[in-house]
Amino acid sequence: MGDLRDMGGKPLKICWVTVRKASDLCSTTTLSLANGLSDSGYNLTILNPDETEHYDSYAWSQHKLHRSSTKGFQASSIAKSAMKWFENHPKQEFDMILVDWQLARKLIPLFKKRGLPMILMDRSPPADRSIFSKLQWREWKMAWKKVFSGEVKRGCVVSPAHKKFVTKHFPIPSDRIHVLPAGVDINLFKPNPKNNMEREIRMVYHGRLDKHRGVMALPMLVQRLRNKEIQAILTMIGEGNAMDDLMNMKDKYQWIQVHSQIQQEPLAKILANQHIGLLPMPGSKVWSLASPLKRSEYLASGLLVLGTKHEGHILENTQASWFHLAEQHDFHENGIKWIQSLDGGQFDKGSRSSRQYAEKYCTWDRAIDELRTAIQSAQIEE
Repeated sequence: MGDLRDMGGKPLKICWVTVRKASDLCSTTTLSLANGLSDSGYNLTILNPDETEHYDSYAWSQHKLHRSSTKGFQASSIAKSAMKWFENHPKQEFDMILVDWQLARKLIPLFKKRGLPMILMDRSPPADRSIFSKLQWREWKMAWKKVFSGEVKRGCVVSPAHKKFVTKHFPIPSDRIHVLPAGVDINLFKPNPKNNMEREIRMVYHGRLDKHRGVMALPMLVQRLRNKEIQAILTMIGEGNAMDDLMNMKDKYQWIQVHSQIQQEPLAKILANQHIGLLPMPGSKVWSLASPLKRSEYLASGLLVLGTKHEGHILENTQASWFHLAEQHDFHENGIKWIQSLDGGQFDKGSRSSRQYAEKYCTWDRAIDELRTAIQSAQIEE
C-alpha cells in the first residue's frame, strides 16, 4: 500500500464530487465507500446535491450542490454548482479528486487546470431508456476517453463484466481500471429465525419498481405458485412506474405487500423475515454489467435467491443450490420447479450457506481496499 499522507505528514485530502443523494437507492454505495476511506485515514470531502444535515453524524465533511428538478438537466446543474463551489473556495486544497462520470466532461478541465489528479467513478453506464439516453451515452464515452488519454489517472467500475465492457470501447490497460463490487453491512443485514417454508414461502424484491426491469413478472410468479396450492407471499419495496399497478394488486389480493422506498434499518428487518430474494431484471446490455447491492443484502440476510440468468446476476466462487438463476423466457416454469424442490431442511442449510458466503465475499472491505489502491496508484503516477 502507498502512503495515506502527503509530504508534510498530513492525511491526504480527497474530494468526491457525486450525483448521488442520501435518499437515492444507490446512495448506500457512496456512503459505504466514503466511510471506508475516512476509516482508512483519508481526509474526505463530499460534494453532492443533498442537505448537509444528512451527514452530521459522519467523520467526513459534505457540501451541498444545486440539482435541477428538470429531467435531463440534473447532472449539468450539479456540475455547474460544483464549478461555482470551487470558484468560491480558491484556497481549498485537495490531493485527489473522485468524480462521477455524469459530471466528468464539465469538471475535468477545471481540475486539470488546478493540477489535481483524478479518478473516474462509474457505478453504472446509462440505464435510462428515455430520449436522454443518447446524450447520457455520449457523456459516458467522453468521460472514459479522458481515462484512455491519461488526463484521468484511473477508473473504477462495479464488476469484471463492467470492466470488460469498458475495455471493449477503449483499450485502457487493465491495471488502470479498478473493480469495486457492491458490498453489504453484515452487522445490519443478518438472518432471523423464521417459520418453516412448508407453511408459507415469503418472497421479496427491493429496488426500482420499473416495468422494464421485469418486476411485473413477480406477482405473476406468486399467483402461479398459489394456483399450485403453494402458499407464497410477495413483498415489493421501492419506487417506479409500476407502483400504481402494484398498489392496485395490493388492494385486490392479500398475498402481496407493497412498500415505498425505505431506509436501510427497516429494510434489513423486512429481509431478515423472508425466505427467498428475487432478482428479476432482464439481461440487457447495462444490467448484465451490474454488481447488484440487493443480491448481497439478500445473502447477508440468509435468503435463498431466485433470479433471471445473465452475467450481472451470476455469483462467483459457487454453484450453490440455494442460488438459482433461470433463463428469462423460462423464469416462471423453471422457478416454480426449483421452489417445489425445496423443503424445510434444504432452506435451513441454504440459509446458513448464503450467510456464510456473504460474510466471506460480500463485505465492503474488498471494494474499499481496491479504491485505496486506485488512489495510491494515481498519487504515485502524479
